[in-house]
Amino acid sequence: MYSFREKTVLITGASRGIGAALAHAIAGEGANLCLVARDADAVRTISYELRRKYNTDVMGRACDIRDFSRVDAFVRDAVQRFSRIDVVINNAAVLGVMAPIHEYPVEQWNSTLATNLHGAFYVSHSCLRAMKGQAGGGRIVFVSSSVAKHLRAGWGAYAVSKCAVEALMELISLESEQTGVIACSINPGGAATAMRRLAYPQEDQSQLPTPEQVAEAFLKILRLPDKALNGRAFNARDYL
Repeated sequence: MYSFREKTVLITGASRGIGAALAHAIAGEGANLCLVARDADAVRTISYELRRKYNTDVMGRACDIRDFSRVDAFVRDAVQRFSRIDVVINNAAVLGVMAPIHEYPVEQWNSTLATNLHGAFYVSHSCLRAMKGQAGGGRIVFVSSSVAKHLRAGWGAYAVSKCAVEALMELISLESEQTGVIACSINPGGAATAMRRLAYPQEDQSQLPTPEQVAEAFLKILRLPDKALNGRAFNARDYL
């Protein structure tokens, strides 16, 4: 069974929702954390909370993952501080606009793909270069969505980005023999988050799993050995 104890885990979109819940759950397992989000105050707050509650080392920084130079600098600083990165969780994403393709605003299309796809690539690219060949290998995890497998009209750039992220995951998994880094994706399913409220404003979220429950399902999956993870697309609902 995989252990997070004394591992270094990088999480994007870590200041709220599932990202924050994952940070708490993994800190509770004894890992060091590298946290990224756009909101500087929110990153500072959760970093302080994690240090105080779990007595673990946390490196938190405001970083727009759409900017490769800032991503790369953060990864280099994380490696300098912790000597290595063991696990990367590409969680950061935006919903974008809910609209049919012929009405979709081009600027929103570009912005959504810049965060959800290009940002995930930038983080993975920088981390792969740092993780390649390190003893014990490494893991890159992509937070996916049901729309990556079952497209729904009106989901626009978000749906396209999640389909592309699944392909990115598969490519990294196929290249794992060269790098020693495996990859998988996890669809969290419906959860009581701010993004879910944007997508389904009339929904009663009291019937949905909390981010904390989803994070525990993620941990059940991520405790599996590398061979059981590599190249697979998981659904957190199966582990709740």
